[in-house]
Amino acid sequence: MNTELPPGVSIDVYQGRFDYADHSLEIAVANHGRAPLEVVSAEFSSPTFTPAAGYARVPTTVRPGTSTDLKVLLPPAVCAAEPGDPVVAIDFTIEGVAYRVTMTPDDRLGQLPKIAAEDCRGEFVAEVATIEAASGFTETTIDGRPAAELEFTATPTGQGGILTIDTVRGSPLVSLRDPVTGIVGETVPLELDIGSAKGPVPFTLTLIPARCDPHVVQEDKRGTFFTFTVTTRQDTGVIYLGVSDAVRSALYDFVALSCGWDRH
Repeated sequence: MNTELPPGVSIDVYQGRFDYADHSLEIAVANHGRAPLEVVSAEFSSPTFTPAAGYARVPTTVRPGTSTDLKVLLPPAVCAAEPGDPVVAIDFTIEGVAYRVTMTPDDRLGQLPKIAAEDCRGEFVAEVATIEAASGFTETTIDGRPAAELEFTATPTGQGGILTIDTVRGSPLVSLRDPVTGIVGETVPLELDIGSAKGPVPFTLTLIPARCDPHVVQEDKRGTFFTFTVTTRQDTGVIYLGVSDAVRSALYDFVALSCGWDRH
């Protein structure tokens, strides 16, 4: 059994923009040789992401001169894990020759530390409060423009701790209106001290369609995720909060109606 990658075969990992929502990672297998490569099994693991995440759709053929992405679902990061290198374990054959390789892949875009930091930031947020979007929104008109008012609620767990919601940023689908200045833009300050709150803290986002391009809905993967900057006992950074499928669909309809086109 061969335990080293043959010449012309390389492996790295990355998270594409369509992978964020389901917390997945791509194991990219590049085959620059002259014969097909057939993947029999593949899995990703690291001290930070355990247990190992296996690729389910095997066997998979990587044709000569191509690269194939093997999507695996990452487990949540282990925040107390000791540092260590990620590992890809892969079994494959080329022209009947079997390989079983365990290796440290390149982190193509340097994303693994960021994914772990976001996971752990979310864990520290959850210690102090849950933050959820409402199950619906209200359509209105503000300054002659169609708008949607979507309420979020931060509900303390009762454990106390450090948690402030500092700002929120919109998305490719919707911009935000600052209720104080009336300015429509990408980011709105919130400055909510949730760690000191004695009860639920509601706050409302006023959404304005960001673009009247049908492709913004047709190709959307991130338009109904909102980027919150928070401060926790770990650090200051971002978390991403989405909405329910029903609210997502209703927001698509709202943008379509506001822009004067039919998305169906």
